[in-house]
Amino acid sequence: MKRSRLMGALAGYALIALSATFTLEEKFRYAVWVLMGGLALKSWVAAEKLRAEHASQAAEGGGADEVNAHKKND
Repeated sequence: MKRSRLMGALAGYALIALSATFTLEEKFRYAVWVLMGGLALKSWVAAEKLRAEHASQAAEGGGADEVNAHKKND
């Protein structure tokens, strides 16, 4: 996942959480905050995992295909 896509996803989660602050009642607001926090954490962990995979493949000399990060170059 590119850094700009990650930032876009995190900004979207923040926007949803912020709009929940002004539009929902307390119980539902907390539920949305927890959900958005969980999705943000999951997105960040997935991006870091993909970054680590790219780094290890580059260190091995294989490198990852720019279009398909899971496809190895032959």
